[in-house]
Amino acid sequence: MSESGVINKKILRMKYDVDTLRKIILASQGAIKSTLLIKNANLVDVIVGDIREKVNIAIWNNYIVRVGYFDTGKYIGSQTRVIDAGDAEAVTPGFVEPHVHVESSLMTVQEFSKAVLLHGTTTVAADPHEIGNVLGVEGVKLFIEESRYTPLRIFFYVPSCVPPTAAGLDTPGQVITADDVEELLKYDEVIGLGEVMDFLSVVKGENEVLRKIVAAKRLGKLVDGHAPQLPEDLIVPYAAAGIEGDHESVYLNEALTKLRNGMHILMREGSAWKDLEELSKMLTYMRVNTHYLMFATDDMEILDLVDEGHLDRVMRRAVSLGVDPITVVQMATLNAAEYLGLKEVGAIVPGRFADIVILDSFRRFKVRDVIVNGEIVVKNGKYIYRHEGRFRYPDIAYRTMNVGRKVKPEDLRPELPISEGEVDYLVIKAIPGKAVTKKEERRLSVSNGMIQLPLGSDLAYIATVERHHATGNIGKAVISGLGLSKGALAQTIAHDVHNIIAVGKTYEEMALAINTLIDMGGGMVATLNNTVIATMKLPIAGLMTDKPLEDAYHELEKYIDALKALGLNFRSSFMTIALLSLPVIPELRVTDKGVVDVVEGKIIDPVLNIYRRG
Repeated sequence: MSESGVINKKILRMKYDVDTLRKIILASQGAIKSTLLIKNANLVDVIVGDIREKVNIAIWNNYIVRVGYFDTGKYIGSQTRVIDAGDAEAVTPGFVEPHVHVESSLMTVQEFSKAVLLHGTTTVAADPHEIGNVLGVEGVKLFIEESRYTPLRIFFYVPSCVPPTAAGLDTPGQVITADDVEELLKYDEVIGLGEVMDFLSVVKGENEVLRKIVAAKRLGKLVDGHAPQLPEDLIVPYAAAGIEGDHESVYLNEALTKLRNGMHILMREGSAWKDLEELSKMLTYMRVNTHYLMFATDDMEILDLVDEGHLDRVMRRAVSLGVDPITVVQMATLNAAEYLGLKEVGAIVPGRFADIVILDSFRRFKVRDVIVNGEIVVKNGKYIYRHEGRFRYPDIAYRTMNVGRKVKPEDLRPELPISEGEVDYLVIKAIPGKAVTKKEERRLSVSNGMIQLPLGSDLAYIATVERHHATGNIGKAVISGLGLSKGALAQTIAHDVHNIIAVGKTYEEMALAINTLIDMGGGMVATLNNTVIATMKLPIAGLMTDKPLEDAYHELEKYIDALKALGLNFRSSFMTIALLSLPVIPELRVTDKGVVDVVEGKIIDPVLNIYRRG
């Protein structure tokens, strides 16, 4: 319910009937009085690309019915709420997020929605493949059902790759088949097929993934992409398959190649993957046509959402890099809406939904008021929407840990061909702030059949433990680049199948962290000096807390602060660690089945050469 007492039914897409259309027409002429009227707005016109000063915006129920310079008295009735935006710097369309994973916020859909609405995001396209990997089709349906409890205009992609590849590189919790995709695509809340990350299956023309793409195309729905660092010889058939956009471009030339092959570029700036500075050169130096460019966050955790913002944060960053602020607004509204196929949002013009943001500061995108579907949900920076109920997850969502037995330190040691000597070893090099990893060859000492980490190095042990079917599978490797100096941590956030991933300086502390996590039923654990020093419980699918936004924020804040004792000063380090088991982003990963060469699409032996002692 809005503050004015007017209840507007949440509508995701326009479904015209003659009576509604007639009333919209009458309201546009003032014959039916407006339910909300905004006066004196400095309107960012994303279609023309300018700012219109001191215009009026008339709204009837969910719809914008008139914009411009007109006699407001004709539109105001006894029930009309009037907002004077004369003291605000700008009024813009609601911001549109074209690709995000709700689960990465560690919150449920309702709490995530509250967090992003406070920052002016009114429409979201979410890919629920994290919960889909743990709970399958049922998990996707739970998200869809929960979305009906929030005013946020939230759409979903059907996860295309559950599991992420068809190559058997890891052990999935669930499988979402082409038949499942066809079923889910029929939901009104579903906007398209989610990021198609199994690029090898696409370019090989494998039947299952092509069936999923065809199912979306037949319904006129979007096919979203995921194509990190692919050479042009792979980009061409990938784009030819009808995959329309991509959020994984890290380098300028990579993005340009995709653009020139007709793909939209979602310029990513999330909590852990920060690609905007590099990709913004397309706008500041090259001045390419911006129509196929937009922003996306992909993965954002609670601390950043609360402290820094959502798309407003990305927009501020873009302006600081030299991008024109009107262009920034166009990319965050109209461009994203058109990519998603949404003609109902993205601009403040008659006939579109009344999703509007009033800004105290234009270039800093400081949000004052937010209107969704013609209702005020944020006023003076405060969330005022009154929810009629709270969604409750079923017991099955709380029972997702099936490891079989506790792990022992010796279970986590990589198998080696020698007991004493040295090995040339392929180490996984993590890059904080980027989703990619690199291959790094290191000569490492072996004693008592174990790799010895050099004193003072940033090397650490890493292991992925299967947690869905009690297979006992454990993949083991060595990692660099995280900055871990002592202790260990383990978490059930491990993209995309979400087994347990652990890193540490000793196998004993890794085992303690893993076993504590098993007892918790999912979440994150940090250990130091053989003692558990911090935890964050994530009982829903091992991915999300069931606590309110404010409580979740403080719990994660305490956990992140504890990680500093381990040498992890990168605030979103847990998100970087979460990607180290995802076998679709180059170059190396470690799954429960072993070390994966992503480009080759196979499990490899990281031992390159051996040097026996004596």
